[in-house]
Amino acid sequence: MAACTDTGTSSPPEAPATTSAAATPDATASPTPTPDPSPRPTVGLPDVTVAPTPPAALDGPPTEENAAAVAEYYMSLFPYMYATGNSSEWERLAGESCGYCSGALTDLSAKVSVGRHAEGGQFEFEARGSSTFDDKEFFAWVVFVQHPSRALDGSGTVVEDFPDTTRVRAQVTLAWDGSTWSVIGVDPRKVESL
Repeated sequence: MAACTDTGTSSPPEAPATTSAAATPDATASPTPTPDPSPRPTVGLPDVTVAPTPPAALDGPPTEENAAAVAEYYMSLFPYMYATGNSSEWERLAGESCGYCSGALTDLSAKVSVGRHAEGGQFEFEARGSSTFDDKEFFAWVVFVQHPSRALDGSGTVVEDFPDTTRVRAQVTLAWDGSTWSVIGVDPRKVESL
């Protein structure tokens, strides 16, 4: 994951730099079936193809507790959209000034356009919090464990492997406009490898 600023500049989100080549099939291996293009659970990796449940906090009121819940929900959308290509909820909550939000969408679009998708990468949330000075802008944080994942091309071949489990702390800045939340900045930082 890459950091962003509220200025709208951002690098696309990055996964750990570990990559692996696909294994060479042995001469007696039978042909592999053509993968179904619809998302499906992966054996050995947690299923992230089911959309996260939106929290009641999305409807307000603008409290620190609700801001933290919305921040957690927003971050939980990350593995889901990379597994399914469905970014509608991410886009709905992304503020115009959030460079990380738009960077993730640009990266996702590039991957989907060449038939890539992710498997695994579940976020397991451990803690969250938030503060505000004016009940309009909230400075939330979430701590989560990011589980291993891999990226596959359209034929189902693994093109990237991310075998590490890491703990991440993400700062998420949110705005309340009187009726809806928007994410105006995200800054995820790896805390440790597990």
